[in-house]
Amino acid sequence: MKNLRYLLSGLLLLLVSSMQAQSLVDDGDDPPEPWLKYKVKVTAASSTSCNVSGTGQYVTGTVVTIGSSAKSTDYVFSHWTLNGVRIEQPATFTYTIGSENAAFVAHYNFTPEDPQDPVTINKHRLYLVCSSEGACSFNRTSGEKVDYDTYVSLNAYPSQGYVFKGWYNGETQVSDVVSFNYLMPNENTTLTARFVYDPADPADPSSPEGANPQTLQTGDANGDGSVDVTDAVAVINAYLTSDQSGINAGVADVNHDSVIDITDAVAIINLYLNSQ
Repeated sequence: MKNLRYLLSGLLLLLVSSMQAQSLVDDGDDPPEPWLKYKVKVTAASSTSCNVSGTGQYVTGTVVTIGSSAKSTDYVFSHWTLNGVRIEQPATFTYTIGSENAAFVAHYNFTPEDPQDPVTINKHRLYLVCSSEGACSFNRTSGEKVDYDTYVSLNAYPSQGYVFKGWYNGETQVSDVVSFNYLMPNENTTLTARFVYDPADPADPSSPEGANPQTLQTGDANGDGSVDVTDAVAVINAYLTSDQSGINAGVADVNHDSVIDITDAVAIINLYLNSQ
């Protein structure tokens, strides 16, 4: 089994090298294809400071919302960096995909509130929580005070591949739309925006038509009902061509990092070998 694993891994590397070489020969100095996708990664400098959204893979010209919102009133937005360089943009802004990968980092300053601040009887804190880390950001800071019996506008900005399932107060759904006006009760309240990760959802234009991840096993990238070397080859081809139309992204992303690449192909090979 170990020898077979080494053999398949070697063949996998050989296949990648030959496909990359062929890609260079075919491409020459031609401009990128219009369907070429680039990676956008959005993170927080401190995971305790803010929620972020916008991570995904997009074609050139796509307008993407890059968002961040403080997880508490102890944090105040400072700035963004793009590929390590500071840029002047607000906490939430739109970014047009160019011809390169982009890594955004949201920076917040820790400025704890004064515990001696006067208590206001008719104001209560509205805490906002995203059900999954990295799934969304909000249009306001979590924990900000809101006047009792007034409406506050709430909006959650999802990352690519996440499907909105509703706003909840505990287990009670308060809205089934991602943007709505909430009537503040006479107490501190926590609302959770629930999302599920489903990159093969029919509403996602980057998903293969008719894909249904619930009926496919993890690693069955080509949807033929079995996990084997052909799935690894399909993933490699999708990675090198940046064209995922021929695979089911929901089950091809074996390591669940929201990116389809060579590591997923290797993971598929391991799944295949372990099943033998």
